[in-house]
Amino acid sequence: MHENQDIATDEVIEVNPMVHLIAPVAAIVGTMIVRKALNSAYERSTGRKAPLPRDPATSWTRAILWTAVITTTAAVAEVAIYRAINQIGEKKALQA
Repeated sequence: MHENQDIATDEVIEVNPMVHLIAPVAAIVGTMIVRKALNSAYERSTGRKAPLPRDPATSWTRAILWTAVITTTAAVAEVAIYRAINQIGEKKALQA
């Protein structure tokens, strides 16, 4: 079995309750930063503003493709942020 695969253990992991408050806020902020960075990169590379999917002047193809890029990248960033914060907040419970 690969070392990164989940395996059943008797080890109990507790998560600091503050993680439940910090993680969603960090994920929202991180997602906003990713969106701004992608929009800026698009503008720098193409010389024009990033497509606005809600703008009727934007073609369906560009709107869907840009939405797919933004949402996929934001989702990956959100998963990475949640996992990093949860890992920081984990502590192994002492077995009785």
